[in-house]
Amino acid sequence: MKDTIKERLKFLELCLLLLGEFRKNYLHLFFGIKRAQQTKDIKAYEEECIGNIRYCDKLKRFLPTDVFEPKLLPTESHELLAYQKHVEDLIASKGEESPFHQIEYISQPFLTAPNIKLWGQLNRAITGKLVLSIKYSGLRKKEASYNIQPLALIHNGFRWHVRAYVVGEERYRDFVLSRMNKYQISELEYCSAGLLENDEKWNNTVELVFKPHPQLTPKQVQSVEEDYGMIDGSKTVECKVCNIQHLLKLTRTGLDDEQREAHLFPLILDYKNSPKLIDILNKLKSKKLI
Repeated sequence: MKDTIKERLKFLELCLLLLGEFRKNYLHLFFGIKRAQQTKDIKAYEEECIGNIRYCDKLKRFLPTDVFEPKLLPTESHELLAYQKHVEDLIASKGEESPFHQIEYISQPFLTAPNIKLWGQLNRAITGKLVLSIKYSGLRKKEASYNIQPLALIHNGFRWHVRAYVVGEERYRDFVLSRMNKYQISELEYCSAGLLENDEKWNNTVELVFKPHPQLTPKQVQSVEEDYGMIDGSKTVECKVCNIQHLLKLTRTGLDDEQREAHLFPLILDYKNSPKLIDILNKLKSKKLI
């Protein structure tokens, strides 16, 4: 089966899953294909995913059967959500109205999206191994100049930043995209030592063990355990060393020797048995990153 047909069948299955129905004109809405091809695609889905779809004469549309089970869609929830958003964005780009319920994304309620020109420049610098000269304003420091080798773009749940090697300082650090005021390609030679594979904090990971705040009531503890999918009262997450401070802020996690209000910060980090993690956290605290 051609990839183009597989993509259309995956979209058909998404409609069955999210809408509980499928109409032929949905294929035209998303792919712009003719009626004859629409009929062939539905036939192909019936043959590929036997027992998943039936036609309802009364409603004049296709419905999922009682034993319907997705076979073409991503099995991981985050991948499925990403695919749904991809479909909705494509439909919107065609000026059409999506048949799906519109999900409200509030991960960035007031922070700006990346500047398109900057976004393009950073991507070109990463793939082309270029050095950029930037002007950067931090919260604790006035505008400063840096020569950086952009290595990776990351979204920390609130805003975008770029992991980069700072030329001349021989160190790696994160730069928030919205604080990069000026940027241009530098004539400096790309430093072969400043590659992502040499960034220890990027390549090394640690296990973070999250637990419910000890001051929560038993019912609140149960709710937190269910919210975060905890097993035996804890949740273990593998995290890049350079992303620890971002994950702690994103999850509203307090250190267990610095208890915060339980209803505002329902998680604590259990780290007392990890000398490596203790050292990392002490360094982050000294830099006021946590």
